[in-house]
Amino acid sequence: MDKQRPVMKLVGEDGNIFAILGRASRLLRENGQQEQAKEMTNRVFSSSDYYSALTIISEYVKTELSEKTPTKPKKRSDTER
Repeated sequence: MDKQRPVMKLVGEDGNIFAILGRASRLLRENGQQEQAKEMTNRVFSSSDYYSALTIISEYVKTELSEKTPTKPKKRSDTER
């Protein structure tokens, strides 16, 4: 992606994936990134689940998820079981 990714807030907004996709797509188009908006939409529609779709969107626009790196799950101790 050549152009800088626009910033979009997820927290406190509508959590419906279609609403999120619409906002992200509109934001990209407003920033002259029509091809990226189309590509993102196609990838989201072929994604397997909600979280995969959010991850894809976060590749095209900066969200709270964009900067997070996956961490390894902590091992549970015997007292937590």
